[in-house]
Amino acid sequence: LEQKRRTLMKKNIGLLMMIILGVALLTGCRSSETVSIGMVKQSGDWIYYTDNNEEALYKMKTDWTGKTKVADNFGSGYMVIQGDTIYSSGMNGGVSKIQTDGTGAANVVDVGKESSYGFEVSGDWIYYSTKPGSIYKTKTDGTEKTKIADISSFEGDMKVSGDSIYYVDGTSLFKVETDGTEVMKLSENVVIYAVEGDWIYYGEKNEKGEFENVNRMRTDGTEQSKLVEGTFTAIDGDSLYYSKDDWLYRANLDGTAAAKMNKVKMWNILDIYGDYIYYGEYSGAAYRINLDGSDKNQFE
Repeated sequence: LEQKRRTLMKKNIGLLMMIILGVALLTGCRSSETVSIGMVKQSGDWIYYTDNNEEALYKMKTDWTGKTKVADNFGSGYMVIQGDTIYSSGMNGGVSKIQTDGTGAANVVDVGKESSYGFEVSGDWIYYSTKPGSIYKTKTDGTEKTKIADISSFEGDMKVSGDSIYYVDGTSLFKVETDGTEVMKLSENVVIYAVEGDWIYYGEKNEKGEFENVNRMRTDGTEQSKLVEGTFTAIDGDSLYYSKDDWLYRANLDGTAAAKMNKVKMWNILDIYGDYIYYGEYSGAAYRINLDGSDKNQFE
């Protein structure tokens, strides 16, 4: 009887081990199938996105066909698409560029021993900032590097529009021409969201140190006003997007005609373009939905 009991116990243990191994294998397979998305940008009829698992850049058409790898060893920090050229935060902290067909890869900005906050592309120039506080510009081919400004308390909060650069020194908003002249203080206690046309869209810091509401002022610092209560999300075309009470809203650029879009749980909105929202979840999975929350598609 004792021998039978031991034999049965061994069989049960063996079966349990097989079940555990099977679950582990299934879990591993499912994990490997999850695409972790870093960045998503739509440009025309194409979607460009980074796969963090592969450290690669892909593109596909907006109808979800034609998936093609554009480049390997592609960082997922920041990306700007201008015409047929993609500019991105380089693996070394600088700025790299590549054509949308995967050709012409080149390192444009090398920050050397410095650390880069980020960059903007405007016309034929790349504007970038380094720690602890300097703003530079260089041609998009990497030539004519020029220092524009040294800033005492700078954390990379910078936007470029036309011939002007808007940046925050400490908590003060300044404007400087792209040649480094005509420095002008515009306001206090702000974070820059966007610069569109003659307007700067910004948030204010509350007593808890959090930035709240969406405000705007003229690019000369005048006509400051609060547009909406909520958290800034994006500006696309003539529309302002912001979130409030778990809802996504859309309004005109002056804050009027605000309307609820959807109440989809979006951990991180990656891009809003036309009728689409691209967003990521904490797991790294990413999706595209319509503005009203319908037609959910996952990146695979």
